[in-house]
Amino acid sequence: MTLRNILLAGTALGAAALLASPAMAGSAAATQNDINTMKQQIMDLQQRLDDLQISQGNELKEIKEKQDANQLSLENGSPVFKTGDGLFTMAIKGRAHLDFASTNNSSGLSRYNSGANFRRAEIGVEGTFMKDWGYVFGLQFGGSGTENGGSGVSSSQFIKNAYITYNGFGKNFTLKAGAGELPYTLEYATSSNDITFIERSAAVNENISIGSDDGRVFVGAQGYGSNFFAAGFWTKSKTGETGTNNSERDNAVGRLAFAFQPDEKSNIHIGASGTYSFHPGNSSLSLSDRPGIRTSDVKYINTGTFTGMDNAWVVGPEFAASYGPVKVQGEYYHFDLSSARSASFSGKRDLSFDSWYAQASWVITGEAYKYSMSKAAYGGVKPASPFSLGGSPGAWEIAARYGDSDLNDGTFKGGHEKLTTLGLNWYVNNNIRFMLNGIYGKEEMPISNNTATSSGTFKAVAARMQIAF
Repeated sequence: MTLRNILLAGTALGAAALLASPAMAGSAAATQNDINTMKQQIMDLQQRLDDLQISQGNELKEIKEKQDANQLSLENGSPVFKTGDGLFTMAIKGRAHLDFASTNNSSGLSRYNSGANFRRAEIGVEGTFMKDWGYVFGLQFGGSGTENGGSGVSSSQFIKNAYITYNGFGKNFTLKAGAGELPYTLEYATSSNDITFIERSAAVNENISIGSDDGRVFVGAQGYGSNFFAAGFWTKSKTGETGTNNSERDNAVGRLAFAFQPDEKSNIHIGASGTYSFHPGNSSLSLSDRPGIRTSDVKYINTGTFTGMDNAWVVGPEFAASYGPVKVQGEYYHFDLSSARSASFSGKRDLSFDSWYAQASWVITGEAYKYSMSKAAYGGVKPASPFSLGGSPGAWEIAARYGDSDLNDGTFKGGHEKLTTLGLNWYVNNNIRFMLNGIYGKEEMPISNNTATSSGTFKAVAARMQIAF
């Protein structure tokens, strides 16, 4: 029974009782008028209730429709889904880096194969949920030679990123936990879609291999202000690697950076990165790298795998500066390894290595380099106008880099590489890039169980076709 009917029934019963009383019989007409007035008031009240119910219903419907409305957009070619209330977002991300190389080396070095290789073939998603929480999940199906080559490998070894974030303390401070890549070192904090050369420098590749490369299990935090950045993480082994209490290392990874803008066209970056790797048991470690391209498994600088490690650490400064379309940067890292047993490394208990690089680049079409304080690194070059036949040329960049990585220490020989790389990059649009590198290396390759080296030169012409969204 509706409210209206209840009120009408109550009014009718009250009116009947009044009419039944002898004392009130003489005023029946007046009573009827009162009853009619009350009925009208009840009807007016019912109308108001009906109008209120309709209004509330419409508001609830609008809220529900807004919550249910999923929005689809494209941001730099990446499909992005959002709920109407903004509580959930998801962007589909992907990249494919197809490399080609023609190589030549002198007889003193192992043969480095020419060929083609999908260095990276990645797909994943990232986004937010309940506003303050975020997630990143990505799979890597490319590889280097036989490493993660796309077949016969556990699926866990394909995981590049799988972590969650929390920004409830402020948008500039992030807690992170899971597995993936970290904003560690200047060059590694730069996306592989945006690095200037086909491969990162040996100094950085050796550094991150200790405790911060792709797929590394971690927990920690990072934050930034108007001109500073800080990050600290505790890491373990990479996903897919077998770890036990006696073999899996613990790593403390940290980075600090400051940036200054003397004027609107320039930026100066100063920072430092470091990792301390430790474990009370029998951990192992290896330092190595390929000569600027990864179409072969040969590593001319290679310490081999150290067993019986007690601890290892690496630390060093990073510097970069840009002025419009011109940029210079460099990093230097010192490595120190200690064995749990004496005379473990060719008669030495402790080893020390040094590795560094310096590079310069110029966007000859005039686009300026953009710096991001949120990761304390530069982003990629964005063409002022995408390439079109007979119209815009896109963006063109030339670059040069020199790197020196010395993994020799006294009687221990891990190799010594001096690598010069020249680069030409064509940015067709925000999603497609073509890269061409000329590589020349003077190499000392370790032989005879890291007790001697063989010298030679390495030459390569390498190219990359890249698409990313």
